[in-house]
Amino acid sequence: MGAVTVEVFNKQAQALAFLSDKDETVTEVLYGGGARGGKTYLGCLWQILRRITMAGSVGYICREESVKLRDTTVVTFFEVLTDLQMRSAIEFNATRLIVNFRNGSVIYFRDLKLMPSDPEFDRLGSLGITDLFVDEAQQVCSKAISVLKSRFSVLNGKNPDGSTWHTVPKALYTCNPRRNWIYNDFVKPFKNGTLQPYRKFIKSLPLDNPHVDPAYIENLLRADKITVQRLYFGNFEYDDDPSTLCDFDAINDLFHNEHIRPEGGRSCSADIATKGHDRFVATSWVGNCCYIAIDKVYSPGKEVETDLRELMIRDRIPRSLTIVDADGIGGYLESYLTGIKEFHGGGRPIDPRYGNLRDECYFKLAEMINQRKIRIICTPEQRERIMDELGALKQADIDNDVKKKSVVSKETMKAILGHSPDYMDAIMMNMFFRRKKPSPGPQFKVSTFSNE
Repeated sequence: MGAVTVEVFNKQAQALAFLSDKDETVTEVLYGGGARGGKTYLGCLWQILRRITMAGSVGYICREESVKLRDTTVVTFFEVLTDLQMRSAIEFNATRLIVNFRNGSVIYFRDLKLMPSDPEFDRLGSLGITDLFVDEAQQVCSKAISVLKSRFSVLNGKNPDGSTWHTVPKALYTCNPRRNWIYNDFVKPFKNGTLQPYRKFIKSLPLDNPHVDPAYIENLLRADKITVQRLYFGNFEYDDDPSTLCDFDAINDLFHNEHIRPEGGRSCSADIATKGHDRFVATSWVGNCCYIAIDKVYSPGKEVETDLRELMIRDRIPRSLTIVDADGIGGYLESYLTGIKEFHGGGRPIDPRYGNLRDECYFKLAEMINQRKIRIICTPEQRERIMDELGALKQADIDNDVKKKSVVSKETMKAILGHSPDYMDAIMMNMFFRRKKPSPGPQFKVSTFSNE
């Protein structure tokens, strides 16, 4: 086969340079941010080039859902093969989604959907890989990425001509905007100038692609505000997930709602953690003003008790208006701080529309945030984490109008965030004091008339 030329535009060429085996500093590249940025084409091209130049190497091409993997990523993969005039140079097992190259290299197509039956992604096995391409990475949880990065082991090989090859682990993640691990690990550090040297973020927008149809751009600009912000401007602060409970602008306003004065009753809610667990976070409320009063990574049990006791005395909070998570290690506190409330997330809600108490309180929190009825006072670092956690607050089974209203599990939130939603849990529990019995609705009295 003679030489074949495939044109790439500047942003794609920049990404390929970082992903080359000649660059031994960069191991992870996040590419994307807008629509029509050539994301999937770039990933498939990179994978094919690696396989034909590194005999016996192993690549993974992944996406969250298997249907979309087959219908979009695999289709683009064969488009790239056609452009390279290599369609006949590979064998494709359509059942197992495996591509075999003549030089012994192989590519596995795999889905990365988070399954309750497989939270550790054991189904990926212990197969060693050379590199990794995750398409639409914003849809994939961070746990899957961590598991795959532990599989980089095929990093040396020998070509048919006797030459040898060596590479460092390489991973390419393509994405549209979303506030989850891609934002925390790449986009936010990139904005702050703190991105690790082994990581690169390349923002590719529609106008970076010289081949994009102007009619597509015109149509995109007529879309709703969130779509334009995300797919035209590549704004990662806007989330298009319809199951997201809190509006992004409302989350931003949460820290600037100065019309909410520290007036009214005082209360406290705390998410308890000791050594080896998450964070110990306690909130102190004056009316609807919330202060992050305690924030510790590690607290012995006795210290938790002392801290809460001192907080209630200092802020003049009655014990009957103090509530702590009692489903975990916080369950012992009521015996030492007599009179405080225990929060059992799986308990019965006041409103029967919700699955349990946790669901009811989270929906109440989202309602008050969206209506700008809460103000949170905290440090800039706490603010960033609270915003991230609220972005992971999503309704479960949004398309099911038969089930009771519920939010995704804490395990799912952890998978989205890469950590426990400790701040959000502490804030949510205070909604226990703000619940109301549902209105019975309009009442009708039916009278029967008789002509007799």
